Amino acid sequence: MHSVTAQRASQMGDEGKPAFRALSEWAAGACHFGSSAYLRGEDAFADISACMIAGMNDVSTVSVINAVAEGGLGQCFAFGAPARVSAPWAALINGTAAHALDFDDNFAPAFTHATAVLAPALLSLVNDCRVDGSALIDAFIVGLELQGRIGRLMQPAHYERGWHSTSTIGAIGAAGACARLLGAMPDQVLAAMSAATSMAAGSKLQFGSMMKPIHAGLAAKNAVLAARFAMAGIVANHDPLAGDWGFAALTGAGNIDAEVMIEGLGEALEIEASGLFAKRFPCCGAAHRSVDALEILQREPGFSPEAIDRIETSLPEMAKRNLRFDRPADEMEARFSGTYCMARMLVDGALELKHFTPESVRDERIVAWLPRIRLIAYDNALMVDGANFEATTRVYLKDGGVMEATVSHPKGSPENPLNEDDLLAKFQTCCAWSGHAAAAEPLFKLTRSLGAAIDVGEVMTGVETTLRIQ
Repeated sequence: MHSVTAQRASQMGDEGKPAFRALSEWAAGACHFGSSAYLRGEDAFADISACMIAGMNDVSTVSVINAVAEGGLGQCFAFGAPARVSAPWAALINGTAAHALDFDDNFAPAFTHATAVLAPALLSLVNDCRVDGSALIDAFIVGLELQGRIGRLMQPAHYERGWHSTSTIGAIGAAGACARLLGAMPDQVLAAMSAATSMAAGSKLQFGSMMKPIHAGLAAKNAVLAARFAMAGIVANHDPLAGDWGFAALTGAGNIDAEVMIEGLGEALEIEASGLFAKRFPCCGAAHRSVDALEILQREPGFSPEAIDRIETSLPEMAKRNLRFDRPADEMEARFSGTYCMARMLVDGALELKHFTPESVRDERIVAWLPRIRLIAYDNALMVDGANFEATTRVYLKDGGVMEATVSHPKGSPENPLNEDDLLAKFQTCCAWSGHAAAAEPLFKLTRSLGAAIDVGEVMTGVETTLRIQ
């Protein structure tokens, strides 16, 4: 045990206390997290470190670095930046890098890319004061819990209205996590999360553009600012989610029952009960089940692309709408193209970082298949437990035969997780993509040591030094 089982909400205060306050009190004082939760937190930091390394040279990240170059200098390491920057800018840059290639994890209860916001925000604060690994992972677990509980309150209505939950709910939960890491009292955690509701924004219309990954960076930056506002004494509304003018109603969730946020608080943790979906493919998570199902069919005896007439895959309307680009124009749109991702798996038997470049998207072999692949939507009501769903891929053969496979738990999901070898292979791939193949082993060891670190800042300095010399 590295830290210590969260106290029950009923122990936090009197009955009838507003749910948002009870949640804030839990976030400030929760302790005794078990080893399973702790190990999952460590895995999340290793996975997101790989994503930040892979995304550090992406055009979106480089553009953000250039945008903040003037006036952004400080004490914090940011992936890809030529010099250290201030904490909010480090969170912005690292959040963008984490999400740049859409290789970062998904969190079903909140419909967020949870770690792409939480980890950059928290890591930007480790130079303010000495932070050990236990405190870092504790804050991460708390932040994930906050995202999950707010997500269960607001989803799926919030997401269906077009909000990018990573930059809304993600920012609010991360603000609470940052306040926790800074040693906040309950009132300060509440103020931080409330302040974050004033900064939370972002439409799914940006999917397939450079702005989409920047949403994660903005959420991380806003979380840091909101936490610092609270620590500086700024007070915000004490119940920011509920009511006609509350964040939930304003962003599509309607008339909420805020008590949902604290049901079972301190019992089963989201990081264990729901877990994180660590991606095997660098594309929108909505496509993974369909691609996995096609991969299963490819292993069937006699499978041959030459024998195929057409391919169809069924998935929820919400997932289909995320895969907006049937004929992607560039690599950013290709990450949100179910037809492209399936065509690439069909033709190459893989879906890798190298398949998301301007040249790859123009590959005539792939373009020829796009009109023969169709996404069919089914009712969102058939989704289970947040953003979880199943997809069925059907391959229609020229001789009239049909091959079919259904996937509910794609590789990387909590029910079908990446193992240590998978995680290492992903890390190596990400390092090679950014030109740091030779540094993969020492970088992996460093990121794997974060949870046990006496000083997380020193570990990140080691990461910085290794990237600069290798």
